[in-house]
Amino acid sequence: MLAMIALALAEEGGNIINPDGSLLVIFVLFVIFVFVLNRLLFKPVGQVLDEREALTEGATAEARAATRQYQTRLADYEATIRQARTESYRHLEQERAAALEERRRLLEEAKAEAGVRIESAKSAVADEADRARAALEVESRRIAEQISRAVLGRELGGGAD
Repeated sequence: MLAMIALALAEEGGNIINPDGSLLVIFVLFVIFVFVLNRLLFKPVGQVLDEREALTEGATAEARAATRQYQTRLADYEATIRQARTESYRHLEQERAAALEERRRLLEEAKAEAGVRIESAKSAVADEADRARAALEVESRRIAEQISRAVLGRELGGGAD
């Protein structure tokens, strides 16, 4: 529209640079266009850009908050895992120590019982050996008497009793 006015003035032989009544028309049209463009184009585009920036900043802030929350939870989780692992190792060590103590006690009992049985067996063997010696002595005398009777043909008399 402005171009049409400038073209019309140039055809009339007027100079566009000279200030005249058309300058006022151009100024009024300029103000109307600024108002219309501001209302229809610049403000809505600015609002869309502001909303986009607010959403982007909000999403960025939300992502940062989620990252901080994740880092905090991860640190808590790792600390809990470390504590549970330490507690488990301590518990296993206590059970191992208790099992070793029980093993030591059972070995001591078994050694003591084995010692008692060995002593009892030694005593029984010694008693059996004494009885066997006594029986062999009696039997050897009897056999000696039988041999002497068979060889000599007579009874042996009162040697050593």
